[in-house]
Amino acid sequence: MDQNVFTSLLDKYIDGSISTAEKAQFARLMEQPENRELLEHALQDAMLTDKYLFPVPVAQTDHFIEQLTAKRHELPPAPVKPIYIYRRWAAAAAVLLLLGTGAYFWYRHTPASRPLTSNTTVRPLHDATPGVTGAVLTLNDGSEVVLDSTGNGVIANQNGTKVLLSKGQLDYRSGTPSAGISYNTMTTPRGRQFKLVLPDGTKVWLNAASSLKYPTAFTGNERKVEITGEAYLEVAQDADKPFILSAANNVTVKVLGTSFNINAYSDEAAVHTTLVSGSVQVATENNNAAVTLQAGKQAILQKRTGKLTIQPADEEQVLAWKNGYFYFDRADIQTIMRQVSRWYDVEVEYQEIPDKKFSGTIPRNVNASQVFKILELTGNVHFTIAGNKVIVRS
Repeated sequence: MDQNVFTSLLDKYIDGSISTAEKAQFARLMEQPENRELLEHALQDAMLTDKYLFPVPVAQTDHFIEQLTAKRHELPPAPVKPIYIYRRWAAAAAVLLLLGTGAYFWYRHTPASRPLTSNTTVRPLHDATPGVTGAVLTLNDGSEVVLDSTGNGVIANQNGTKVLLSKGQLDYRSGTPSAGISYNTMTTPRGRQFKLVLPDGTKVWLNAASSLKYPTAFTGNERKVEITGEAYLEVAQDADKPFILSAANNVTVKVLGTSFNINAYSDEAAVHTTLVSGSVQVATENNNAAVTLQAGKQAILQKRTGKLTIQPADEEQVLAWKNGYFYFDRADIQTIMRQVSRWYDVEVEYQEIPDKKFSGTIPRNVNASQVFKILELTGNVHFTIAGNKVIVRS
């Protein structure tokens, strides 16, 4: 088979210009095991062009899946015989099995032929639904407000500052401050995320299993907050009051006005601070180590050694959680499952730990079983769901 023929048919299939006769030819070629090497090259050429560059942005992924979804019923029935292709291209060829998920998963590892089928070991008894907007607000007096069920409007008035909830976002409106400083703590349980606007206008997005402690009014010559977990911040500019964020392992981020993401989960080996715009200084306890970040850079503090380094940042990967999807780039299964467990609020148990790496994007608005099915199609990891527990094996 001429590689140009297959590539041409693939392009026509995606853009909708394929004829009836060509559909039949394309279906036959897709199912022929002897064409697996040519299939790999054709997919590589198609997926690595500017049109389908990997990592594939979500918009392109959705378009690709939508095109295949719209035309699936038009393809002739395929033979029962399974498709044999290289594992690293399994997900690329498996898009017909993943129609409707909006996901694209790419497995990059040693080539080895393996049948690809739609079978899965996932047997969900209580399939976990994706996380939603929600949080718990702890007021200065220790009382708690569950924001999942609270209606819009003023929910508190603290030392002259009104706390307003509107359309899933918390906003602080400063009035005439009274004596004393009040502190609030916003906490997102597992399976929740939330957005709030601080009294100075700084916008904060909290990922699941995170918290932010802050004053209801910024007084003095600095704006200081404390965070656990992960958050993305767009800091309001105020040259006279630097914004100072304290995180795990005594990491301090000092900014004047900028956008950045910080990942400081207690179960991660490092604290990652990623600068999107502006300039920030990242320092450890007592300024034993300090670095200044420019846009597009990431500071990494290794918790065990205390080593602080800078590297180029992959903003799409870092901000994927905020933009509604998981993004993995050569991630091990434990890294993946830590994110999955926080978002779906599930317990993870390992019977075996696959020593493979995975790359790809998966929407965060699908049920947990769909995430596991996508991962299982690589052929290198398997899941069993029992209640709220997910058992992982190779």
